[in-house]
Amino acid sequence: MVGVAEIAVAKEQGERTRSAGSLWMPLVVGVVAGALFWVVHSALIDDSYITLSYARNLAFHGHWGLIGAEVSNSATAPLNVLVLAAVTAVVRQPVVALGVVFVLANVLLAVSLRSAARTSGFPGWTGAVGALLVAANPLVLSTVGLEMTLASALLGVLLLAAVQRRPVLFGVAAGLLALTRLDLGVFVLVVLIGRPGLWRGWWRWLSAAAVIMVPWFAFSWLYFGSAVPDTLVIKQLQKSWGDWDFSNGLELYHGVFPTAVVVSLIPAALGLVCLPIACVLRAFRRAVSLWPWALIGLGAVAHYYVYTLMGVPPYHWYYAPSLIGLSLLLAGGIGAVAARWSLAGLAGCAVLVAQLWFAGQHGLPWREAAITTNWATAAEYQRIGTELGRLVGDRTVTSPGEIGALAYYCDCAIVDTFSDRGYLAPQIEQRLADATPFVRALLEFNYRHFVPTEPRPIDVDLRREPGPGPDPNWDIGTTWAEPAHLVLEPR
Repeated sequence: MVGVAEIAVAKEQGERTRSAGSLWMPLVVGVVAGALFWVVHSALIDDSYITLSYARNLAFHGHWGLIGAEVSNSATAPLNVLVLAAVTAVVRQPVVALGVVFVLANVLLAVSLRSAARTSGFPGWTGAVGALLVAANPLVLSTVGLEMTLASALLGVLLLAAVQRRPVLFGVAAGLLALTRLDLGVFVLVVLIGRPGLWRGWWRWLSAAAVIMVPWFAFSWLYFGSAVPDTLVIKQLQKSWGDWDFSNGLELYHGVFPTAVVVSLIPAALGLVCLPIACVLRAFRRAVSLWPWALIGLGAVAHYYVYTLMGVPPYHWYYAPSLIGLSLLLAGGIGAVAARWSLAGLAGCAVLVAQLWFAGQHGLPWREAAITTNWATAAEYQRIGTELGRLVGDRTVTSPGEIGALAYYCDCAIVDTFSDRGYLAPQIEQRLADATPFVRALLEFNYRHFVPTEPRPIDVDLRREPGPGPDPNWDIGTTWAEPAHLVLEPR
């Protein structure tokens, strides 16, 4: 009887410990994520303000567009806009809404990873380590406002579905990933190939995915004349930056932001070390619980390979999915080793300390993103955009080449191909002319309902000129870009 009582007490204590762990872990991740958002909130990149402008217009006016004067379809991540708009409608401040979404997405990632780790036989703290390795990565922090934080949370859900063999949850994650960014489907495909057990319930995950993504894509196809965002065409036409494209872009960034790039790549490099080990162990039917985590890492490598083949420009956020996927694999590898050697968790902590050290030494709060290709800081665009709105009033002004922050702060009719679809028709024709027969057929089907329109008449030109200008309030410059100034002239 005593033995039975002792077992019952031990079991109750274990349940209490697990319950306490399930509470403290999301709390710690949420607090750290909140602190990280405060660090970066003044240093959002220009494309983040495109998303915030969409979210604000949708939340306050029920309008889908970068500017209030035009309907546009240049939001690369519709789900990110919808989520931010929903929160903005409540808190009334888009940047505050972004902070809320950032924290909640990282908590969701941590909870998903914790459940996946428990099912895999790894320590529960694996979830916190994985989530913080992603959240504190300097390159990922340099994308806050874009869709990468949301994407990381959904990749965590995808991993959980693969670990627990839950086809409906897998379909939900796949559908939400498609609405976040279509190229994230690479991860879904890799997991499907490597986890054939999911095919037994193929109709369940396929139905779940279809219910989530078909309504939006159908609406977008009929209403905007394109099921996918216009950025698919816009970005592909940009090709490379001279000798630099996605394949060698990290070398370019390392030359300008060496410490940020090295710290960002550490977890990805360690994840790459784990990948062949996990694959070999799987071949010999050892450490099979690590295999779903390895599939996320394989998805990261496949995503990198696809972007390399496409030859797109090396925008730094294009590298984020690969870094996130390999970081999740690293967390799984640490958890697998820690199941036998508890000190293994120190490796993840050491990488996290390096990331937090960088975040602190870069400035509190950051003045500009750790990795950025913008011509001006967010503060400079805020100052200029606010004044620009007063000067142009109801007139239409051209974008100088970067439109996000200026559109957000001027709240005026500032136009380029991202805000005015009147510029899109020639770009579609050019993309069709350059496409292979198969891709051309897909593009023609996608733009079947597209109706070309005329661009808005321009009243005022805003352009960028090198060097300081006569008005220091319109001077701009970053670590990436040489000092310059913006000039406003009537047309």
